[in-house]
Amino acid sequence: MRVRRREFVHLLGGLSLGASPWLAGCGDDGAGSGSSSSSGPGGSGSGGTGAGTTMLPGSSGGASSSGMADGTASTGEPTGCDAGWWLCGNYGPVEEHEAFDLAVEGTLPPALEGLYVRNGPNPWWGVSDHWFLGDGMVHGLQLSGGQASWYRARYIETSVLGVPLGEGGPPTPTNHQANTSIISHAGRLLTLAEVGLPYELSASDLSTLGTHDFGGQLAGAMTAHPKVDPQTGEMVFFGYELFDPSVLVHRVDAAGALVNTEVLPLPAAAMIHDFQLTQNHAVFLDMPILFDLDLAIAGEGLPFSWEPDNGARIGILPRNGVAADVVWIDIDVGFVFHTYNAYEDAQGNVVLDTVWYPQMWVEGPNSFSVDGVVRRYTVDPVRGTVTEEVVSELQAEFPKIDPRRQGLPYRWGYGVSNGGSRVPGKIPPPTALVKHDMERGTSESYAIGGGLHLDEVLFVPDSPGAGEDEGWLLGYAYDPARDDSRLLVLDATSIAAGPVASIALPQRVPHGFHGTWVPSA
Repeated sequence: MRVRRREFVHLLGGLSLGASPWLAGCGDDGAGSGSSSSSGPGGSGSGGTGAGTTMLPGSSGGASSSGMADGTASTGEPTGCDAGWWLCGNYGPVEEHEAFDLAVEGTLPPALEGLYVRNGPNPWWGVSDHWFLGDGMVHGLQLSGGQASWYRARYIETSVLGVPLGEGGPPTPTNHQANTSIISHAGRLLTLAEVGLPYELSASDLSTLGTHDFGGQLAGAMTAHPKVDPQTGEMVFFGYELFDPSVLVHRVDAAGALVNTEVLPLPAAAMIHDFQLTQNHAVFLDMPILFDLDLAIAGEGLPFSWEPDNGARIGILPRNGVAADVVWIDIDVGFVFHTYNAYEDAQGNVVLDTVWYPQMWVEGPNSFSVDGVVRRYTVDPVRGTVTEEVVSELQAEFPKIDPRRQGLPYRWGYGVSNGGSRVPGKIPPPTALVKHDMERGTSESYAIGGGLHLDEVLFVPDSPGAGEDEGWLLGYAYDPARDDSRLLVLDATSIAAGPVASIALPQRVPHGFHGTWVPSA
């Protein structure tokens, strides 16, 4: 059911959706084998050199996330696999932890001087309605001088952390789990979701400093996928509004000040997870996953549904334009969680590369499609025309590029793949890296080996002047045979050679979402 403003306001007046935001993640893969044992912030540590657990301020132990002896959480809800695949195996929550001077196998490249940190869901109570809806936890590794000086797993101390399930109320600018992404800009490390303000963390120890509203200029949501112009340092992001369907586009200067906001009306309350930025335009996709009143009334944790009759459109907004300047063009029906990049070609067309699915969530928010392809949109914003083509049919998700090519013509894209394997109710875990040559339209897949399950990888240039592909891919990997995790470092120019370095972690890192690299000053 499509929801208009009056219906939505009426809904909020009488409906509590608990502490869960309506979108906080991006995909799904199969649970690995192994234990999902994890106590809450008051639990015991899991060992390791210099290892220990921490408790949140004001915590006196609290309830164990692993639940009671009868297999239920302290809330009385079932826990582990009985409550959903997203709560068992390597999806199950872990406790806060820190360790120092971790052993490095192989050699860390000298270029890796900084912090690698990734965000993801980690339900405080051990239960949640959907993989996208657990409390945010960041996992960070500080690298310096060829060493891994520390690892920390820390909850993001949001206003709903530790609040009994169902008592958090509907999402608000501060009332959300901040569990999806993370970005460093203008000296601030910001954790992001989809429905509210970012939370700021300390890069020195990943402690939570509080919400960040850009000096009072931001009152609503900040997207999980902001874009930073590598030439100007400007950051552009958006938030989508469900009360009065629209997209709010915000520009932040290189110093971190929010300098402009534009409101783009939408015909219906659509989910928009990602967008893109070129040198002269912002690019949006209005696609047919809509807020669903019937699902919300029924208590669905993620009340969105597939509505293909809504159609699909691509929107092109000049970087310095106003709402009246946006050009909307109809495109083939489908859905996009994530994009690779966008740029302007020699003819002035806007070129957008995406991970595109012909449909999504047809049978509900857990019915993920696995037949994604790299789909390219070439838009002439003057004539209002678009061409669509498949660049690669090799399935991959969590797309990444060299951040220095953001908004510019580029050649290489990276992702992780499960090969399109199908398992009822879930997507099998990625076990391969995919590298796309966007210029030649070719792709290669590299099996990582060892039975490892991969999460998103980031590209870090080897030096400021290094070529586009000259750098390192970093990402967490889970070993289901050993029930542990490690950070892998691969040479982007020679992925098939395997990791150049591996850092064993003192506890497993649950499958999560998006991360960032924060270079040392």
